[in-house]
Amino acid sequence: MTALMVPAEDDWTVRFTAGGLRALIHRSNPAAAVPLHWVDHFKAKRPERRLRAAQALAAMPSARVIHVVVPKRLARESLASPLSDGGRFYNITARMLLEGVAHASAGWPGGPRLAVVRMGAVRGMDHTETVTYLSQVRSGRDDERDIPWQHIKWPPTWVGTDWDGVQLADINSGLLHTALTGPPQDDACAENLLLCKRQLHRSPSGDLLGHGVRVLGDRRIVTDRCWWPKWNIA
Repeated sequence: MTALMVPAEDDWTVRFTAGGLRALIHRSNPAAAVPLHWVDHFKAKRPERRLRAAQALAAMPSARVIHVVVPKRLARESLASPLSDGGRFYNITARMLLEGVAHASAGWPGGPRLAVVRMGAVRGMDHTETVTYLSQVRSGRDDERDIPWQHIKWPPTWVGTDWDGVQLADINSGLLHTALTGPPQDDACAENLLLCKRQLHRSPSGDLLGHGVRVLGDRRIVTDRCWWPKWNIA
């Protein structure tokens, strides 16, 4: 799950980037343009599209990206209660993502921001139940950590894939998925991902893990990749 954060004054860059990529993908039939989707429009057999997408995302000057990596097998092993329920798995992942968004908003360059969160609707998920879960987490009853929830406009909303930001977040997620499903000692599978590393959210001291890259389970799923040192350096 991935969040793409852009300050309100630069919202035009989201429209510009998504619109430009749609024009590229659908240039043979502009009237039939549909929302961008990694699986449908950026298949492995179209490497030039993946490169152009990464280049376009990397060109967004003020964007910040947060990835949550949750390998299902490792997640089940790392939690006391097995994640056999898809809704529970989704809720925990959404919680990790919004915690990252809250911290990023609180420490935004130039001063704290209020994040207006729009998440891509997932078929089969009860998002009303997710809001209930997240609101309970936000209340602090089940968590002693100091999460700056006041920097997220509450509650978050779920929207369709026609939203440009949702499409670009999906592409960012696809770039990471491609890198993580490639051979661990293969740099090539992460070439496009590395183009966008400047946008990853980091702590004030420059730390990436636990901030712009949040992992539930064994962190080695990311850190044991040969490209991790390059991705980790700002």
